[in-house]
Amino acid sequence: MLDNFIPNKSYAIVSGYDRNGNIVAVLGGVIYHKNTIELFFPKSNPFTVNQAVTFHLDNRTGVEEIDPEMRVYRTSVKAKVIKSEGLSIFVELIEYELKFSNTIVDSYKASDYQFPTDTRSDIELEEAVFSKEIVFNDKEKDNKLGVLITKAIEQPHTTVMAFISSIEDDIYIISHSGSFKSKNIRRDKNCVFAIDHRATYLFTKAIDWNYTLIKGTFKKVSKNNEMFPLLQAKFVEKNPWEFSFFTDDKVEMYQIKAEEILCPEKY
Repeated sequence: MLDNFIPNKSYAIVSGYDRNGNIVAVLGGVIYHKNTIELFFPKSNPFTVNQAVTFHLDNRTGVEEIDPEMRVYRTSVKAKVIKSEGLSIFVELIEYELKFSNTIVDSYKASDYQFPTDTRSDIELEEAVFSKEIVFNDKEKDNKLGVLITKAIEQPHTTVMAFISSIEDDIYIISHSGSFKSKNIRRDKNCVFAIDHRATYLFTKAIDWNYTLIKGTFKKVSKNNEMFPLLQAKFVEKNPWEFSFFTDDKVEMYQIKAEEILCPEKY
C-alpha cells in the first residue's frame, strides 16, 4: 500500500472540478488512517463530500539526479471524498499506480471501477506567438520538476513534468503525442501547473511555499515556430536528461500561458 512507500506528511497536489468544470487545485499534506487517507490543507478546503479528486504524491526531497541513492516513488491517485471537516478531507481510494522510474511497484483499483470512456473531440490549439525575445526565469534553474494537471473525464489527471519558465510565469513543457496527457491537452486547453520548489525550500517553511500553482491555457509551439530552437536549447540546458526526447519525431512542445497565480504567497 501507499504508506509503505510514501510517508505521512508528504506533500500532495490535490485537484478536482468545481461546479462549472474548472480545475481547482491546492497543496496539502497526507496522513494515513486505517481505511482512509486524510488530506489536510494549510489555509482553505475547497472540496466537498462525494467529490472526485486526484492527488499527486511522491517521496522526493529534491531532484532525483542530485541524489542517485534515493529511491523516488511517485503516483497519481484517483479518490472520492467521503468526509470534509475543517481544513481536512478524508478520501477512499479508487485507483492508482505507484512507480519507481518507469516500473510499477504497487497498484490498486476498486473492484467496481471502470476507466471512463473519453468521447471528447480534439480541438485546434493556437500557435504560441512571441512579440519579443523570451526572458527565462533563471530563479527556477534549481527547480527541475513540476506537476501538470490536465482535464480528463470525471476527475483531473496529474503527471510529473520537467519544465522551463519565463519571467512572465509562462511554462514550457514537452510531451509525446501518444501519451495520455497529450490526448488531454488536445481535448481541453485549460490546465494548472505546480512548480516544485523543494530543491530550494524545505518542509520547515510554510507548506504552501513549496509549490507555486499556475493556472493557464495551452498553446502549441510547433517545430517551425521561430522560437522552437531557442526553447529546445534552454530546455536541454536546464534538463540535460531530456535531450533524447527531442530526437523523437513524436515530441511536442507546449506553452502554458499563465493566467493566474493560485498560490501567490511566495511572491
